[in-house]
Amino acid sequence: MSDASEARSDEPQVLGLEDDAEATRIVREELRLLEVVAKALGPEAQPSADASATGSTPPGAPNLAELLAEDDRRLLELRDAAASAKPEDLPALLEQMHHLGALRAQRGKASSGAVDRKTPYFAHLRLEESVNVRGRAGSKERRRDILVGSRQYVDAGSGVRIVDWRNAPVSRIFYRYREEDSYEETLGDQLVEGTVTARRTVAIVDGELRKVTSPQGTFVRDASGLWRRAEPQTARLRLPGRERSATAAAPERINKSTSPDRLLPAIAAMLDKEQYDLITRPGTGLVAIQGSAGSGKTTVGLHRVAFLHASSPNRFRPERMLVIVPNEALIHYTSRVLPELGVSGVPVMTFARWSVRVLHDIFPKLPSAISDETPPLVSRVKNHPAMLLAVDEIASEVTARLDTKVEAAMARWPDGKLVVQAWKASKGAPDRRVTQLSQWVAGKRELGKTSGSGLPEVTRSAVVALGQEMRSDSRAVLASWDDVTTNRARLDKHFGSYFGKGQLDQVHEWCVRQARIRVEGERDGATASLDSEDYPLILRLFQVLRGPLLDVQGNPLTVSHLFVDEVQDASPVELKILLDLASGTKDDAHDPSQLSVTLAGDVAQRMREEDDVHVAFDWDATLKELGVPGGAGMIEPLKVSYRSTAEITSFAQGVLGPLAHEAEPIANRHGPPVELFTFGSTGEAVAFLADALRELALDEPDANVALLTRFPQQAEVYYEGLMRAEVPNVRRVRRQDFTWERGFDVTDVRQTKGLEFDEVILLDTTAASYPETPQARQALYVGATRAAYQLWCITSETPSKLVTSSLPPDQPTT
Repeated sequence: MSDASEARSDEPQVLGLEDDAEATRIVREELRLLEVVAKALGPEAQPSADASATGSTPPGAPNLAELLAEDDRRLLELRDAAASAKPEDLPALLEQMHHLGALRAQRGKASSGAVDRKTPYFAHLRLEESVNVRGRAGSKERRRDILVGSRQYVDAGSGVRIVDWRNAPVSRIFYRYREEDSYEETLGDQLVEGTVTARRTVAIVDGELRKVTSPQGTFVRDASGLWRRAEPQTARLRLPGRERSATAAAPERINKSTSPDRLLPAIAAMLDKEQYDLITRPGTGLVAIQGSAGSGKTTVGLHRVAFLHASSPNRFRPERMLVIVPNEALIHYTSRVLPELGVSGVPVMTFARWSVRVLHDIFPKLPSAISDETPPLVSRVKNHPAMLLAVDEIASEVTARLDTKVEAAMARWPDGKLVVQAWKASKGAPDRRVTQLSQWVAGKRELGKTSGSGLPEVTRSAVVALGQEMRSDSRAVLASWDDVTTNRARLDKHFGSYFGKGQLDQVHEWCVRQARIRVEGERDGATASLDSEDYPLILRLFQVLRGPLLDVQGNPLTVSHLFVDEVQDASPVELKILLDLASGTKDDAHDPSQLSVTLAGDVAQRMREEDDVHVAFDWDATLKELGVPGGAGMIEPLKVSYRSTAEITSFAQGVLGPLAHEAEPIANRHGPPVELFTFGSTGEAVAFLADALRELALDEPDANVALLTRFPQQAEVYYEGLMRAEVPNVRRVRRQDFTWERGFDVTDVRQTKGLEFDEVILLDTTAASYPETPQARQALYVGATRAAYQLWCITSETPSKLVTSSLPPDQPTT
């Protein structure tokens, strides 16, 4: 395209910039280039003749057409299923369609296929360079114009060269260098040196040039066709407490959290009366804290742990307390806080990590592998509140069988009625009652104010034999686990009101298959494994059948105080296990009078991995399911947001819409406005972000920014783009493996639950990624409230209404 920008007599009209020679020259050049491209593309955009030769599809890459076809097939299946589904099944199917549609849209942006004539490219490079071919003497001087877009197109005859921003080697120059920079790159077998004489981004809408952004300025065409020079670009990332521009100074921030340790801010000096009262509650009982994101729930809970230890160090020893957090990132994030508060050695774990350790201590022969193919439907059933009733029914059936055995066996032995009376006086889980009866017969304890020491020897022998027989029922934890998951009648009884027959068929089929593999060994290439939801289910069955959980030495496992953070993401089965763990033991049974628990959560932040449908978190229902009297009347609200500015807090509440908190959180700090930036393509968005992040890295070397997508696949695209642009210290976080070092963490929203960053950039805030559904509202809310000081939203398609409707009405988008 080296000839495309030469002077011509029929110059394009640039109305509105007649008095601005520099602007006229730049816009006119871009209009010429667009004319050449439009002529080359013709009425219909054609695939690149050189596509196969230029490497537009990396070697070994999956066939995009096949992937898109598979996506289309699955979308059709979901549509057909929705057409005939029961009303209760529709939300799950629609959410799956939204999810798959967003992923397909992302995949559809790949490089193969025809150039979109309405938006053929988004950037323009002009290069003056010398080329040295390896093995040859001398060099070749040339000047060329390169256009950067989402698909590749080469037409040598007209001089049009559009390169794909993802994989064309020359596109590296656009992302790595600025105008007037010198560069040296190896492109293929050529060493290319030169200078970037022009580097511009353009907005082309419906085939018309609407905006040109260059170092010389930004030039915009309005609806009437007139061009104008826009105000200088002021979009900049900035840290709190630093003046980043001449036009706006960042307000002072109370708690700066940009240190490498990223510790939670201590709020002891700012506690209000309500918070102080929560922290200093008596050690016995349950404290339930409801608070919006950033209101200090975690901090109050951790301060309470420290307070209890300080007030009663013998009872609340660090090693006998337990803090449960929702993800691995928070283990490091919170375990560093307690030593700062004067208490070291408190275990901080996720429930998953804790349950794996405990279960394999009790049942070391169980498979250690965790399935990564568990259908979401199976997870939903195993995590459902009705599972508590199913487990309790198992225990009741075992108890009834044992009652029958004792009465039938003792009817024919001398003084058998004394044995029956003693059995009825025993308490606790079935296996504990068997143990108590054995101790009674041996004269080691009383039951019902009677002793078994005077029993006839023949009766004593019969009771000992009966006890051994009863153990096969009272210790059948694993058999009961199979029963509750593979007994179809039991599934129908407890879950038929919540799931359709076809859904329970799928659950039953999966559980039966998993059970057969565990018994028979490898089956169809699959090896024995557990679903992650099996861990709490087995542990709960152990508690109701055998009593308190056991440590590796076989001693009852209890904690003196339990703090569960983000309780809205825990299943009722998990919470019931933990509450019993914190009840202590008395007479071989749980002792509710010793309960010491702090629960902290936010109804607006429920994000369970397996949820295809929105299940609102209900404090009152949860506490009743757990058997805690008082219900919602026990909930203590936190109303002040300590993390986010007023601008971010207001935006986040707008995102929640009908799911918003009854009392809007109070934010006492102000900061930059929440901003929405729209682009014509992902490649253009990556170019914008690369410039902004490089500038921040130069100005603020210690900055740590989170770039969040809704789905992991989207994060991969942006990560690869920023790496290609050589943005320093970019990290792809896939499993909460945050380092808290300077730089830029690219991940999906789920990975950041409970965390805090000074700046957050929400990527792909499109209508496809964030439709107007409860799940999308909560995901966007969680992402937005990770930001303490500055929040950007980025979109390369139609922006989500959740975003646009939550911005101030007078705030323009860029």
